[in-house]
Amino acid sequence: AIGRSQPTNPRVRAASFGPMGLPTEAALVGAGAVPGAILRFGVSEIAKQHNVGPAAILALNVVGSFALGSLAGNGAARRANLLLGVGFCGAFTTFSTFSVDTLTMLQRGQNSRAAAYVLCSNLLSIGAAAAGHRLTLPPPILRALRPPGG
Repeated sequence: AIGRSQPTNPRVRAASFGPMGLPTEAALVGAGAVPGAILRFGVSEIAKQHNVGPAAILALNVVGSFALGSLAGNGAARRANLLLGVGFCGAFTTFSTFSVDTLTMLQRGQNSRAAAYVLCSNLLSIGAAAAGHRLTLPPPILRALRPPGG
């Protein structure tokens, strides 16, 4: 930063992490992660009560991929990316649960179901991320009207 001297101790420099500093960035990630994790927990519990199975995790991952794609397509500011992308979407989506659900299906001999789950999870999540990214970009007519370099 302008007007601020750089610390000479490498440990101090490493602790500052990004432009806002590690404590601020960690707080943003945590503030986003708490509601994301609570929402994921709530959806998972409701899914268990209604015997929905891994479809709930699939839905969480697709919705989270859409949200993260929207952030990426919008060129979200660092603070928004830390709060919503890393924090909320990171806690809301769950690759580890997806992996365990898939393994459980394979262990039960549900190979076709596991393959369909893997295929749908990947295709729908990637598609949702692309849709979220695309929806945040300006339409071609607006891009054409932008001044060069703007």
